[in-house]
Parts: sequence; structure tokens; C-alpha cells
Amino acid sequence: MRNLLVVTNRAPFSYRYTANGEILVPNVGGVATTLDTMLRRHGDTWVCWGDGKNDIMHPEETINGYTIDRIFLTKKEKIGFYNSYSNRVLWPLFHYFRDNIEFDSTGFKYYYSANEKFARKIKEKANPETIIWIHDYQLMMVPSILRTMDVPNYIIFSWHIPWVSPEFFSILPEGKFLLQSVSKSNLLTFHTKLYEKNFFMTLQYEKIKVPKGLKSLAVPLGIDTKIFSPSKHKTEVSKKDKIVIIFSIDRLDYTKGLIQRVRAIEKILGYRKDLIGKFVYIMNVTPSRTGIPEYEKIKNQLEMEVGKVNGLYSTTSWIPIVYMYRKISSKSLQSLYARGNIALITPLIDGLNLVCKEYVATTKDGILILSKFAGAAEEMEGALKVNPNNINELASSIVRAMEMDKTERMARLEKLKKYVRTKNSDWWYKRIIIVARRQYDAF
Repeated sequence: MRNLLVVTNRAPFSYRYTANGEILVPNVGGVATTLDTMLRRHGDTWVCWGDGKNDIMHPEETINGYTIDRIFLTKKEKIGFYNSYSNRVLWPLFHYFRDNIEFDSTGFKYYYSANEKFARKIKEKANPETIIWIHDYQLMMVPSILRTMDVPNYIIFSWHIPWVSPEFFSILPEGKFLLQSVSKSNLLTFHTKLYEKNFFMTLQYEKIKVPKGLKSLAVPLGIDTKIFSPSKHKTEVSKKDKIVIIFSIDRLDYTKGLIQRVRAIEKILGYRKDLIGKFVYIMNVTPSRTGIPEYEKIKNQLEMEVGKVNGLYSTTSWIPIVYMYRKISSKSLQSLYARGNIALITPLIDGLNLVCKEYVATTKDGILILSKFAGAAEEMEGALKVNPNNINELASSIVRAMEMDKTERMARLEKLKKYVRTKNSDWWYKRIIIVARRQYDAF
């Protein structure tokens, strides 16, 4: 049977030291969590970057039924590859944030050398029948490097963020190299038909011929619905405590529409005084890319906006926004999903967004407000879809959700639950692997 070699920038977990010795810290995230679940079931090998403080002591290990092989980067490589090129060039580029792009040829040099390290590790671990499955924008040069190393193996490349329009992509100085490299794969997967279409339009725009045999799929990542289940949580609320709970959970990032949400809450409280004390917005923001100045600036601005709204409208027994800047445990997150009446998932743009699917799977009676610019919006019928840049629309959608009758609420939720159950993580994995293995047989 052909074996699978999964390649990601991020590891499923890291090793760190504490006062009590070494601990294993799971890296929570949609792709990493899904791949970990799949490899636990099917075995195989995972190549990733060992960025934990004590990962160097664990270059290779077999754990949870599969093998992990880590590559390691020098401090300069980490700054150039990750901080600079991945996060200050590619991330803003593929989210249409032109003003945030910091073009840096030195960063690309380290990006290339890091991709080369991944490629060398892949070549070392792959046998002639191995299917190589590469993930996301941090590893765009890997397919090309593998081909120059005479690695003929079948390659899947899964793209997890938006793919922009050809005209916007063309501003990237190294764009053609990256595009040619990704197209040296055999199967490309995207989360939406729009991203898939944009990719092939970009090939055409850059006058790159579609390689013979290159296939693609628009197949959105799902969740493990066995993990996110309403039966696991008690959600009874006393009559005197029937305050509406609105919540969101995001990484700290300029793509997430965080400040727009705070301004929508301010707008509601400005024209609906009768709602003061009737709801609370729990805003959980997870630290991300700490040490990068743009992210510190976002954090400071967000906290000022939250402070302003709470200062204007809080009473002695109530505050409108409960702001938490910290990581949240899986148990606490699922409890929030179960208790939350309204999920406010409104990124300015997002490759997919799994939080909305996790919430739908967990809640018994909740309402999902979803940005129409999240990749998940393409198929999540039943959500209230909004333009997060339109503060009035966002505010009115929140009020509509608070005042929606139970019949409409449950009809919307059932439609969403049916989709999430059907298009789960197992479906996503099997859909890609079945297509890959069929194509491989004719490869």
C-alpha cells in the first residue's frame, strides 16, 4: 500500500520546559488538528518545523501511531523565512492587505533555504511509492526544489488561505517562481471554487502553461464532529441569568475584523438603550506572531476601542464586552460554544474558518453570524451573512440574531448542522486521498 508523507510548516505539538520539567504542548489549529486525527488513524509520516524550545531533543519520534520528523532553522532563517517573508509578504498579499506588505529579497532568500531544508528531509524519508502531501503558503517552493532534486513522486499541494486575483498577485516580485513551483504538483486543493479559479487565472495572466496532468479540487476542510458534540455539554441557564451571550474567538490579526465588531457593539448600545444589560460580548483573542510590530499595534488599538465602549456603557453590575487576550483550552472553548447564543465570526477575509463549523456542531440553539468574505460562507447556508466593513449591517445583524424567534433559529441551525455533519474532516481527507490515489494509478 502506498504510504503518505504529510508536510506542514506547523507541528502537531511542541516540547517546552517548565518548572516541572519538559511538557508537550499541542498546537491548536484547524489543519494541524485534522491531520493529527487522520494520521492517528492511518499512520504514515509527518515532516514539520520543530519550533518548540525543546524540540531539538526530539528530531524524530513515533507517537500516536505515526512518525514525526522535524527540520530545524537557525535564528536568521526563522526571522527571514517565518517573520519576514511568510508573515510580512505572503500573508498580507494573499489577504489583499497591500499596505502591510514589506517586500524583502533577503527574506525570500531565507524562505527558499527553509523550503530547501524541508525538501531534503522529504527526499530522505520518501520511498518511490510515497505520496507527498504539502500544505500551505509557507512551503510554496518545495515542489520545484523536489523536482530539481530528481524526486519524481506524486505531490498533493493543499492551499489553506485565499488565492487572490491575478492582477493583485502580480505585484509580488518572486510571484512567477512561486507559481511555477506550486504548479509542479500533481493535485492542488483549495477550500473554495473562487480560490481555485483565481489560481488558474493567475497562471494564464503570468503566461504559464498549465502542466499536463495537473488536477485540482475545490474541497473545504471539515471538522471532526465526534469531538464537537452538544451531548457533551450541559447548557442549562437559570431564568434570572438569561442574558444573551455573544462570543468570538480569533488569533490576533488584522484580517479578523476585530475592531469592526467592537464598533458594531458600540453602535447597538448607542441606538438601543433597551439592550443595555441584556447581553454580553465575550471576545477571546489569542496571541499571535508576538514581537512583530504590526501585531502589537493592532492589539493596542483594539484594547483602546474595547476600553472606550466599556467606559461609555458599563454599569455597576454589567460590562458589554468581556475582552480576554490569552490562549484558551479546548475544554473552555467547547464550553463557550455550548453556552454562546450568538457566534460572531466576521473576518475581513479568511481562507475558510473552522470556528464557525465547530460552533454549529456544538450548539443546541445558537445563531451563526458569518462574514461573507470567509471561505466557509460559500456553502454555510443558514448563517446570517454580513459584510464586516459595514458597521450598520453588522450591528443590525447582531440585533436581528438576538430577537430571532425560535422557529427560524432552529430551521437555520438544522440546515447548518446537516452540512457540517456531511462535509466533515473525514470526508475532506478521503475525498482528496481517493482522487490522489486514482490519479496516482495513472501517474
